[in-house]
Amino acid sequence: MRARVKFAKYGAMKFIGHLELMRFMHGAVRRAGLPVKYDEGMHRRMVMSFAMPLGVGATSSAEYMDIEMEEPVPTETAMRLLGEQMCEGIDILDFREVDDSKKMKAMTIVAAAVYDVKFREGYEPEWDWREDLRTLLSLETIPWVKETKKGTRELDMRPLIYSVDFEGVKGSPDLTDGSRGFRACLCCSVGENLKPEQLIGELYRRRGQEMPAFALIVHRVDLLTRQDEKLISLGDLGNPIS
Repeated sequence: MRARVKFAKYGAMKFIGHLELMRFMHGAVRRAGLPVKYDEGMHRRMVMSFAMPLGVGATSSAEYMDIEMEEPVPTETAMRLLGEQMCEGIDILDFREVDDSKKMKAMTIVAAAVYDVKFREGYEPEWDWREDLRTLLSLETIPWVKETKKGTRELDMRPLIYSVDFEGVKGSPDLTDGSRGFRACLCCSVGENLKPEQLIGELYRRRGQEMPAFALIVHRVDLLTRQDEKLISLGDLGNPIS
């Protein structure tokens, strides 16, 4: 069976990269004594995968990790055992059974991400970036050159922006002042991933400027998948284990 673990990442843990997080979670699952499956390789590893990796410096209230289990463990028991192995900055929020087909892995089905974003103190531009963003969203196409490890790609950014709410950031860690922030739902599928830094960076580019490094505080609210033409939370899939 496949179990999906939902957890939050905040505080100092936001400076831990994805590879370090994977190593930490491998150790936590092992110490928790969960009956996790291992592959058949020479150096056997836990069958574990993560949804879309979170960038260093960003916090999150909904990260997802899939683990293959030899046998089911009740949700309450698994959450307690895993929770006892967590450090400050990572909270276990849910543990449930999900479809174990290859095409339903969390890393495969992610379609969008919801972010709360605001400028750091002293980094907000003097020009009206909100009005610039509204103007950008009114365009039918937004030509965009995306830089990747393999070079550059020419894309249309507009289809990758699902929604922007200028009143949506209150309640997220480090984002209690909603006056300078916004909530955005952006495409997060493989090959078409749009990050908040790229969205706001496009506003700077159109003014002939470059966005300062570390100008934004980013909190990922949730990861979504598409079902029946609707976007739903990965956390809504599957069922608690009794």
